[in-house]
Amino acid sequence: MRSQGIDWSDALELVDSAVEGVSVRAICDLREGDLVATIPKLACLTIRTSRARDMIEGVGLVGCLGLAVALMYERSLGPESPWHGYLQLLPERECVPLVWSLEEVDSLLAGTELHKIVKQDKCFLYEDWKESIEPLILSRPLKLDPDSFGVEQYFSAKSLVSSRSFEIDGYHGFGMVPLADLFNHKTEAENVHFTSILSPSSSDDEGDGGICDESADDKLSDVDLSTSSGEDPTVLEMIVVRHVEAGYGFTEPDNPYDIVNIDLDLVIKWCSSLFSNRYARSRLSSWRRLKYSGCTSQNSEYFEISFNGEPQIELLVLLYIIFLAEDAYEKLRYLIDSFEGVDESSNIISLIKITKSKCSKTPGNISCHEAPEDVKELMLTENVCSALISLADIRESLYGSDSLEDDKNRLRSCCHVKERKLYHSLVLRLSERTILGRLRAYASSYSKRKKRKLKEPKS
Repeated sequence: MRSQGIDWSDALELVDSAVEGVSVRAICDLREGDLVATIPKLACLTIRTSRARDMIEGVGLVGCLGLAVALMYERSLGPESPWHGYLQLLPERECVPLVWSLEEVDSLLAGTELHKIVKQDKCFLYEDWKESIEPLILSRPLKLDPDSFGVEQYFSAKSLVSSRSFEIDGYHGFGMVPLADLFNHKTEAENVHFTSILSPSSSDDEGDGGICDESADDKLSDVDLSTSSGEDPTVLEMIVVRHVEAGYGFTEPDNPYDIVNIDLDLVIKWCSSLFSNRYARSRLSSWRRLKYSGCTSQNSEYFEISFNGEPQIELLVLLYIIFLAEDAYEKLRYLIDSFEGVDESSNIISLIKITKSKCSKTPGNISCHEAPEDVKELMLTENVCSALISLADIRESLYGSDSLEDDKNRLRSCCHVKERKLYHSLVLRLSERTILGRLRAYASSYSKRKKRKLKEPKS
């Protein structure tokens, strides 16, 4: 860092542990506004600062793909690279699922949202290497060492770039920032917050506009990293934006941005088990005629369950239609074209008015200006609530035979340093299973509330 002109506060202590590697800690309390480091942009490893710049830009590689190639190239230079000292301290690869073996992915991530995604991403990354990097290796004039640019080296570099890179400015794009990547990253706790600042020379070089893949922890911290407040566009400043206590550190097993998906195929399979395939297809068709659909990604359609256990409203509408009595369903089919061009809330209100003859609110008194939560509550019949609980159970069965308590016990006895893959997979499973538990609680609370209302004497 000294050789690259990086300056840091005496309040910071660099700790080198044989177990956890290099980390940074606060020796004393840091307060908002304290300047803790100044980092020249030229000290950051980017496409622009790498010796491979001409090669990378010459073949049109940009964004994180180009940065991964720059990282591989600087690694191949060994001591000749200006970042040799920095690169020596980086792990060969981050312990992210992207670089796990397929056997590890299957055994540790079964049932989680990452299971299918990781397999697909591994295929996409291999295609990136095959299309963009292998031709560089085969190009004789470049004389690149295949051992430094193979597919495994690319996966390793990509794991580092995805978890440690920051967007520096419009000219440099993404880069590896020595020192900054040692600070804690914690979602919503603001621990190294990175602000993207456009430099004056960025107007005609916008790159690919892409965003590097984020690791499980977002790039957030108690320190703001931005272009110098002293109006020097060539350096970055790290400034404390929230009080940091001495010796500060953290772990984050429960990420508020976690969600669980329930595939549409799972819902249809469940529906067919209760009724018939023909019945399920008919109800699904009517749901689609009302212009509803789930979220889509990589040829799959699904419904999101939020961190607090609340289901996506599209799922509630589908379940509501599935349980409609035959006469109400036929009435809906007859009037379904009248729903064309109406906004979502009004659409749901119309659906309730047409199909619900008995309701805590009489159909005639239901307003099209109901709050979203009130509209959602109208769909939570006893059958729908029961269905949500059943779907949560089916979704949770995908994790295997181990119970939630089994996972908790395994996590308590797991060493997060020596068994990192197992530790992170258990944290993910527990988070997702907790969300499914909240979905059950969400459905149960509405079901009990409905029953209480039905028992209450009318005035």
